[in-house]
Amino acid sequence: MFKVTLFFTLFFSILSFSSNSADLLINKFSSMVEKINSEPWDSYQKLIELEPDFTSASNEQQLWFLLRKSQAENLLYFYDDFTSTVQRALLLITPDSPIELIAHFKFYQGVIFQRKSQYKRAIALFKEAMEAAKQENLNHLYVEVKQEMAYTKSLYENYAISLSDLQETYIEAFALQDDLLVGVINENYGAIYGFMHEYEKSIEYYQKAITIYQRLGYRAHIAEAIYGIASTYRYWKKYDLAIEHFKRYQDVINYTPNNDITFFAFYGLGMTLAEKGDCNEAINIINQALELNGDPDYNAELYKRKAQCLLAKNQVADAQASLNLASDIFNSLPELAGTRWQLEVIKIAADIAYNQGDVDKAYQLSTSYYQQYSKLIKTSYSERLANLRVSLELEQKNIEIAFLQQRSQVQKLEMEKERQLNKNQQYLIFFVVLIVIVGLIVGLIQRKNNKKVYALSITDPLSNLYNRRYIFDFLTSRLDTNTNPRPQLSIVLLDIDNFKEINDKYGHPFGDYVIKKVAEIGQGTLRSEDIMGRVGGEEFLCVLSRIDAVQTLRIAKRLLKNIEQFNFDKVNEDDHNEVNVTVSIGIAHTEYLNDEKFDLVDSATLYNQADQALYHAKYLGKNTVAEYSQIIK
Repeated sequence: MFKVTLFFTLFFSILSFSSNSADLLINKFSSMVEKINSEPWDSYQKLIELEPDFTSASNEQQLWFLLRKSQAENLLYFYDDFTSTVQRALLLITPDSPIELIAHFKFYQGVIFQRKSQYKRAIALFKEAMEAAKQENLNHLYVEVKQEMAYTKSLYENYAISLSDLQETYIEAFALQDDLLVGVINENYGAIYGFMHEYEKSIEYYQKAITIYQRLGYRAHIAEAIYGIASTYRYWKKYDLAIEHFKRYQDVINYTPNNDITFFAFYGLGMTLAEKGDCNEAINIINQALELNGDPDYNAELYKRKAQCLLAKNQVADAQASLNLASDIFNSLPELAGTRWQLEVIKIAADIAYNQGDVDKAYQLSTSYYQQYSKLIKTSYSERLANLRVSLELEQKNIEIAFLQQRSQVQKLEMEKERQLNKNQQYLIFFVVLIVIVGLIVGLIQRKNNKKVYALSITDPLSNLYNRRYIFDFLTSRLDTNTNPRPQLSIVLLDIDNFKEINDKYGHPFGDYVIKKVAEIGQGTLRSEDIMGRVGGEEFLCVLSRIDAVQTLRIAKRLLKNIEQFNFDKVNEDDHNEVNVTVSIGIAHTEYLNDEKFDLVDSATLYNQADQALYHAKYLGKNTVAEYSQIIK
């Protein structure tokens, strides 16, 4: 605590007495971001103590102070204070204010409107903030605002556009090497996939986000991701898991003294218990939530669940009153009209009418609900959206790989440029520049052909996967570095069982067909950021980044099962045979189960371990998975 106090005291002393140090001002405030993210409450207390010192500060200094104060308030769920601070800042902004500050407060103003469910207004402000950030090359802020805008679009069920925009931000955040941004984007992926009912995918992305947040030590962000997991389990109707995570969320939010944050815990528990059918306990918790300072759209959901529980208890009049309150809230939020949340009011109204014996009204309401809901489902969950999601994830994987290669090439070019600048002889410089110019001209002429040649050089023509040389080069680039600690990575090596017998019995064309199908199944089973290559006749290598041993084993077993259950048919003029194809899988990790660490030497060592595990899987009888960490024990 003494170090924190000393830091802020020295920092604000500099701000008070230095009028000609704008660059130092920006650097000092930038250094506060990490402190606020990791210790929001301690940082906020110190900011409040020193706020009187800024009454006579310059306009720019006041804006920087209010920016960091609003950041802390947002993480602490002090939403009313956050809104007030942002409004204060907007009054101080002038045309001469730094663009960075203008962009930040436009962004925060958009967040305020988002929480009021005024999504179109929020998106308009996000676009203004992005334009300002782009003007000043504030790339991190630009991506941060862009991902929030993508999430906002999903709130009124525009999933296709939301996923497309979020995909772009993921690539940009990856390029910026900003772990926090990557974590937040993964968290938003989790939320959107939850809305789309792709629950397993949703949990996967939330877990990715938590892994990053835990490494950074950001408790507020961890709490948000845990809440997202709990909500996904609730949508999934896995109520016990949902309740477990909502209670875990209650334990994690002790980083803030703000009692209003308990609203979200009560909201989640109340909704889950109501949907589970524990109506007595649900109504009690829902009433506690409604007494707190919750957002209108959340309160509408609580009133709907309360109405259903009251109807189940045959308290029809009270149920109707609760549903009326929900309907009033939705009527005040026109941007939620026609969403599945608003349409559910019609469904509950039909249930109430039926309970009252008004069958005709119940029929009319039910018909209206299912007609509108069916139309919504066709719009939101079309085949085009599913195809878009798959193509975006494949693009994400390919762009990440391409970016790594491009960054390496850029570094080489920069080194060459620096070497040229150190030359003292003008003639030599001119000669080198001339060569570069000629090379660029030739490169432009051959660019189209080179792209095709490059694609062919890294692709296996039969399986359409990466070829042996490329995937081993990729593995080497990830592991054979001087970074410490080593990157968390696993490799999965699989080999088709009895492949020679398949070729001998059914012919080589059918063997080629098996290789293609195994490649397709593998790509469909792996995560979007994983890559797969063919390294031998019937042998494949998968590289899985940022994953632990438990997750790797789960994916490998799913891959084994998917291949075993696939119907490989051998059809000719005389017969129709179902061919059973299985694979054996060997796994090696840079980090083993139970936190056992292994000092990885290089990529060749890791591949050798996976190969030994694969040999062990064959020894165990094939069609099985073996881990190197298990066979060496």
